[in-house]
Amino acid sequence: MIFEFDPERRGSTDRDRRRHTSRSVQRLFGAVGLAFAIAGCGSDAPAASVQGPTTPPIATAAPSTEPEPVPLTEPTTVEPEPADTMPETTLAAPSEAPARPCRRLTDFDDGQGWVIVNDGVMGGRSNGAVEFADSAMQFTGDVVTAGGGFTSVRLPLAGDELTDSESLVLRVRADERTYGLTLADSAQAGRRAISHGAGLTTDGPTDADGWQTAELSYAELQPSVFGQPLDAPPFEPNLAIEIGIIISDGIDGPFALEVDWIDACRGQ
Repeated sequence: MIFEFDPERRGSTDRDRRRHTSRSVQRLFGAVGLAFAIAGCGSDAPAASVQGPTTPPIATAAPSTEPEPVPLTEPTTVEPEPADTMPETTLAAPSEAPARPCRRLTDFDDGQGWVIVNDGVMGGRSNGAVEFADSAMQFTGDVVTAGGGFTSVRLPLAGDELTDSESLVLRVRADERTYGLTLADSAQAGRRAISHGAGLTTDGPTDADGWQTAELSYAELQPSVFGQPLDAPPFEPNLAIEIGIIISDGIDGPFALEVDWIDACRGQ
């Protein structure tokens, strides 16, 4: 079979094809539009609409936490609040009395120089003895009142041990007998030294070991020679030549006295 080419026929055919294609495209867009319309009607969300340019939302500032400004007023003085508790106040302890100026006359470390003087010089029969142990002096013996009635222990002084002092203070441990102190200075009556003596009170408080402190003021001393009172100047500590401890209480029998130390003191 032989086909002949007809130009007019070909042109009409091209136009028909273009029309057919245009209709097909229109049908396709119509179907798509219908589908979107159906979908829009079935949805709960509102259909999208074309809007013009939108204004961006304006941010709202969070409420300020800073305090509002306080109106200016005249300056005021702020008083400090009282403390809940008062500051502790430490009360000063009462000041102790200053220590008395004392000088240690002896503490019996060696006991050298002490000697016994009994009433045998007067024809008596009393006797005494002295020992030193544990840095203390032990003065013991028996008193016989007939013929004399005393015994003593004495220490010669160089001359300045009691200078400027006013009293003697002793630490003693005694029985219930009465003892006395004797002191002598350079004064004499005739050719005999004057003895200045007074009783030593030992009835004060005692510690757990029985020791107690006894004191004798020089103002209490009474002058005598061989036990006989006489009128003589008072004892002069700056001229002291002897110190002694004596027992002459008028009682027969044994005695015992311990002395730990002896101090020469000034003031009361």
